[in-house]
Amino acid sequence: MQTLLVPGDTVALVGSSDPITTSDRLIIGSLLRILTSWGLNITVSPLLYEDKLNNFIQKADIINQYFTDKKIKALFDVSGGNMSNSLIPYLDYNAIAQNPKLFCGYSDLTAVLNAIQVRSKIQVSLFQLKTIIWDKSGKQKELLYNSLFGKNNDLYHFSYSFSQADSMIGPLVGGNIRCFLKLAGTKYFPTLKDKILFLESHSGDRRLLFSQFHHLAQLPDFTSLNGIILGTFTAYEQARSAMSIADLLLNSLPQFDLPLAKTQQIGHAATSRALKLGSTITLRR
Repeated sequence: MQTLLVPGDTVALVGSSDPITTSDRLIIGSLLRILTSWGLNITVSPLLYEDKLNNFIQKADIINQYFTDKKIKALFDVSGGNMSNSLIPYLDYNAIAQNPKLFCGYSDLTAVLNAIQVRSKIQVSLFQLKTIIWDKSGKQKELLYNSLFGKNNDLYHFSYSFSQADSMIGPLVGGNIRCFLKLAGTKYFPTLKDKILFLESHSGDRRLLFSQFHHLAQLPDFTSLNGIILGTFTAYEQARSAMSIADLLLNSLPQFDLPLAKTQQIGHAATSRALKLGSTITLRR
């Protein structure tokens, strides 16, 4: 088990997407206290709370700077919403490739994470730091601490079941389905051939998800995937829809014959586990 951090290291909090809301400022304060109690120093992006539409180049510059800063050992993006894809053309992928470090985000950060993985060839983590506050049991905080300080890697372990076939293996791509599709048609979209595609969603009824599944199916090399993992589809599943999300995909795409697995442990929940995009994953029934 690799130790990512040691007490005395510096980590950065950044925001590539929408600005942090007033209510979330309290959460950021709680995060700072927890990280400090772990012996870490924290650098906070000066733009984390700035509510502007024209600061995306400056946001990208900050991420570039933090990747090249030898003192900063990890970056946690604590934002979400809609705006992260505006940074993508301005990230310095060569500099990021030469200075690989832990970079975590989720939801709208799906676009940035996959762009970095494609262009910089480094592994990135689909994980939201704020879950250690949202989860009141303390388990999420324990999982992250153990992962960061080399105790165990349980944060990246999750249970699953197969809906089709009984195994899959390949490098991971994907994340939030809506935000992953923002990359379609761009040079930042990952090649799907021989990949494992992870998908989750916070919003979306069956018609929207039907449309998104068809959008994916029309992309190059979709049929050359090694499999799909479905995470939680929060709004759809909370509506107690008659058809499971796996069945919705299979009914939407009747020709889909690739391995398909489902997990309830990765998505927008407070207890969501993490995925390492770019790593090779093996699932067996």
